[in-house]
Amino acid sequence: MTGAAANGREAMKMPIAIWKVVLDGKDLTDTIAPRLISLSIAEKRGDEADQLDLVMHDTDGLLDIPPKGAVLKLQMGWRQGSDLPVGLIDKGSFKVDEANWRGPPDQITIRARSVDMGDGWRVRRQRSFVGETVETIIGAIATDNGLTPKVDAALGAKIIPALGNGAKSDAALLRMLGKRFDAVATVKEATLIFAPIGSGKTASGSDLPSETIARRQTIDADYSRIDQNDRSGVTASYHDAKTGKQKTVKVVAGAQGKDGKKAGRPKKLRKVYASEEAAKQAVAAENSRLARAKAKCSIKLAYGRPDIFPERPIMLEGFKAEIDASTWIVAECTHSMDGSGGLQSSLVLEATG
Repeated sequence: MTGAAANGREAMKMPIAIWKVVLDGKDLTDTIAPRLISLSIAEKRGDEADQLDLVMHDTDGLLDIPPKGAVLKLQMGWRQGSDLPVGLIDKGSFKVDEANWRGPPDQITIRARSVDMGDGWRVRRQRSFVGETVETIIGAIATDNGLTPKVDAALGAKIIPALGNGAKSDAALLRMLGKRFDAVATVKEATLIFAPIGSGKTASGSDLPSETIARRQTIDADYSRIDQNDRSGVTASYHDAKTGKQKTVKVVAGAQGKDGKKAGRPKKLRKVYASEEAAKQAVAAENSRLARAKAKCSIKLAYGRPDIFPERPIMLEGFKAEIDASTWIVAECTHSMDGSGGLQSSLVLEATG
């Protein structure tokens, strides 16, 4: 064997996946490993809790069913592998809320959801916010749930005319606030983060690292484009308290026609807003959503990347020219392992430009 061939063999390392599961403080990785059928974690943006599914065989009957409310901590990654991030990636803590035993063959299935999105998010509270900033509202919700708020600086200064009339849960309030600004509220490591969708930044303002994925890294891909040339923007009506009349605000977007004007007609929002500011916020958010919906791409990676998470910027390479030319963000992702030691990731991407 020549020296060059030997060096090449050293450089190309066979991928070996690793993982670690801790239940209520006890490391169960070695106990679960020989029993593992499948393990997957689904991550989504917004107020939907991340979900962990774990399936194990129990042919010897020695595996205990975990109690409801038990907390699982999961890490997954690669021990080695060329062009792969080496080391365990912390995927968070999950509270067991479903467990199933069946047989034969005897199996135990566990479903757990992120502890960061506790039951308190679904409890209705009689409260509302009038004339408050986004930062104040997020701060109040975070404090009530024992969390630390982190709000995008530009969003934090926005004033909300009114939010939360009647009894609503914190999850519902965050959903309303997110829709108003096309933003996302997520909870990570006891921190409530509120930032624009697709901003490519953390709430503190630092850039999220972009990842380039080449087609050779994928085993499946599905791209779709929705043309919206008939949209020239978004309009909304609001009630002018001074004149007592309805007025309209508009944001312009879309392709230009031959005469230099915007082609097509604008999308009109059905709701009549209580103020000009509320209407402006609504049309800006809807225009951002329409821009993001113009193209989607789903890909599956042969070698999983548990370091990829929702909202992370992605560049694609080696697909079609228009796919490679777009910039993308991760809308949702699923990382899966099986008993044979495989680790794969499925990503749903949205175009941001």
